[in-house]
Amino acid sequence: MARAQAGLEPAGEVENRAAIVGGGPAGLTQARVLRTLGVPFTLFERNADFGGLWNRDDPASPIYDSAHLISSRSMTGFDGFPMPGHWPDYPGGRLVLEYIRDFARANDLYAGARFQEKVTRAQPVAGGWRIETDKGGPQTFRWLIAANGSNWVAHMPQWPGEFLGDLRHSSSFKRAQELSGQRVLIVGLGNSGVDIACEATHTARSVAVSVRRGYHVIPKHILGKPADVFSASGPPLPKALRQWVFQRLLRLLLGDLQKYGMPRPDHKLLETHPLLNDQLVHHLHHGDIEILPDIKGFNGDEVQFSDGSTRAFDTVICATGFDWEIPYIAPDLLEWSRGRIAPTLAIFPAVDNLFLLSFVESNGSSFSLFNAMSQVIGRAICDEWQQPARYQRLRQLLAAEKFDVTGGLHMVDSDRHVGYMDNASYRKALARLTRQIGWPKQESFAPPSKLA
Repeated sequence: MARAQAGLEPAGEVENRAAIVGGGPAGLTQARVLRTLGVPFTLFERNADFGGLWNRDDPASPIYDSAHLISSRSMTGFDGFPMPGHWPDYPGGRLVLEYIRDFARANDLYAGARFQEKVTRAQPVAGGWRIETDKGGPQTFRWLIAANGSNWVAHMPQWPGEFLGDLRHSSSFKRAQELSGQRVLIVGLGNSGVDIACEATHTARSVAVSVRRGYHVIPKHILGKPADVFSASGPPLPKALRQWVFQRLLRLLLGDLQKYGMPRPDHKLLETHPLLNDQLVHHLHHGDIEILPDIKGFNGDEVQFSDGSTRAFDTVICATGFDWEIPYIAPDLLEWSRGRIAPTLAIFPAVDNLFLLSFVESNGSSFSLFNAMSQVIGRAICDEWQQPARYQRLRQLLAAEKFDVTGGLHMVDSDRHVGYMDNASYRKALARLTRQIGWPKQESFAPPSKLA
């Protein structure tokens, strides 16, 4: 159940309008749904244009020159607005940003945005939310949708000792030329860590990657198809059988990576966030990247490892992920678990008229999840506004029901995987909720004219 509004500060007259915070893919998806449903909204974007983390004019953007999608073009994007068919299978950052802004123009979303206006505080009041920005006085909205994204606050591990070289987070990396002639250590074997390591081989004196465990590496293409397209085109199989088949297929395609220093994975395929990369195996084959164990501490320019060895480096780049935060909402209004916000279905905190969109980790395209999540949020808002009895039924159902969002996956025990979703299972859970509440089927968005 949502928290009752009793005892909250009176807000005066509350306009039936939603505040969307964030102009990345999540916020824009939500804006289109609300416009389609006839719900007034204002979208707050702190930068001068849309794009979210893909907008590299934002100094906090973690996107580097060589960044590309890790889900394929055909499996990524806004409903009814496919990426152009002549684009590469895995578009780069420039094309992704172009696509996001083309979507906003095609759906007339610029008209509802207030750019270069940062939300600094959102406080629940009777009947809604009081929003303060860096542009001035408070405004009151009936609904608040937090869509500011989860990849902004760099997570930096702490180790004993002091490193006298350059110690930084991967979010500060932009191009390989920064590492020319240096001995470079990347910490972490997620997608960004692997990308940066492979990029660094072109300019650095040496490149190594420190890992705590082994991982299953998935090539971006399998038998000529993008990996996610190949996976989706196969026959439906039980999860355990699917893991067994694909693990053996990867072994056939890539060989045994342990002979290049990669630890044997301590988990089954898909029990960590997928690692999609074609270049890592190439560089391992050619000795361009060395795999080293977990870091235990620093001593000057030397890094001490868990196996007792030491090695000197000039630069250590921590590809160690991001901490989640919604800085304008008091933390005690949200449910937290090991640094992750964990509301029901990643959408519904236990507080009235607040919805989260973009705080979700899954094994598929986040774009596709935003499409489904924004539909659910839009229907919930319409019910709270026009059908309060059905809205209360929704809240009761959310409090009582358990929804399968893992599809039987047993994720590794790490902070990143708290509340982790199986993409297909999560979409099924949202569809089940839609049926149980009796909402109409999702809006279908006709494809607009083809992008140039």
